[in-house]
Amino acid sequence: MKIIITILSIFLSLNTFSEKVYFINLQDGDEVKSPFLVQFGLSGKGVAPAGIDVPNTGHHHLLINVDEIDYSLPIPASKQHLHFGLGQTETTLDLIPGEYKLQLVLGDKYHIPHIPPLVSKSIKVKVLN
Repeated sequence: MKIIITILSIFLSLNTFSEKVYFINLQDGDEVKSPFLVQFGLSGKGVAPAGIDVPNTGHHHLLINVDEIDYSLPIPASKQHLHFGLGQTETTLDLIPGEYKLQLVLGDKYHIPHIPPLVSKSIKVKVLN
């Protein structure tokens, strides 16, 4: 019994069961050719479309070259703030060659980030010719 409690304590201390949003198939520094697939990962919460009121859920937003966001307001919709309000968990991006900063934010049914905000690490990708 002591060993089970010890193992459980180790897992909890490593935040194994914590809520997080992340990129599945991309890592910081990756070089890609357009168009390329971006897969969104989520643990500790579920995915639900915008406008649907289901506890402990949200939907993905992909930020492209966004340095700041006001977490108290709905995430704007633009070419730099992509909404996946149907509950999508991946997309294909077609970007011109260059360097891009990508980040995921989980929004609630109104596109407002959760409290505390559930945000991925920012990653930089280079789109090649």
